[in-house]
Amino acid sequence: QLSAERLRHKYLTQMSADDGASLDRLTRTIVNQVESMKDMVNAFSDYARSPATKPRVLDLNSLIADVSALYGNKVVRTKLEPGLPQVDADPDRLRQVLHNLIKNAEEAMDGDTRTEGAHVTLTTSLQTQGQASHVVLEVRDQGPGIPEAIAATLFEPYVTHKPRGTGLGLAIVKKIVEEHGGLVWAESNPNGGASMMIQLPLPEAPSLAPRAGVQT
Repeated sequence: QLSAERLRHKYLTQMSADDGASLDRLTRTIVNQVESMKDMVNAFSDYARSPATKPRVLDLNSLIADVSALYGNKVVRTKLEPGLPQVDADPDRLRQVLHNLIKNAEEAMDGDTRTEGAHVTLTTSLQTQGQASHVVLEVRDQGPGIPEAIAATLFEPYVTHKPRGTGLGLAIVKKIVEEHGGLVWAESNPNGGASMMIQLPLPEAPSLAPRAGVQT
């Protein structure tokens, strides 16, 4: 990448317009492909390593608000339940989960089928099952929904329908959520799009058995 950038800097201003345009196009291709390779290497590294989680009592709504602010209201909108109980979690690991899910939702909405004003919605709620209560996070997109061909293996490593995807984004999400004793699954929405659902136990709640799959 550095060599390509040096070639551009040294020769671009010395060439004819046509040759300069070719050099500009080719060196930009090199730089962009190197950046894609960096992203892939980082994804493989994130999935392979298992850093120790450092959980603490955490306000999930505040973390979501901080992360969503980086994307702007046109891309990410939030519906956060007031008074949501705190969870026992590693903020850095959950921040990675949020970024992965937002990126996945954005990519799902890209392309010819993306409608104007399409956005990602992050919703939190408190849900009770029997005597146990859990915090639930929903990340909903307005894309075409979950491809049937990969629905059953959506959270497995290296599964992707994106031309340049690594297939590790959702696998990393599943790994981190399960490290926190939580559940993750996907749902196809009746009105279009898909939702990635995360269920986290409250500090006093027991850990949950791993679950991953697709509900329609």
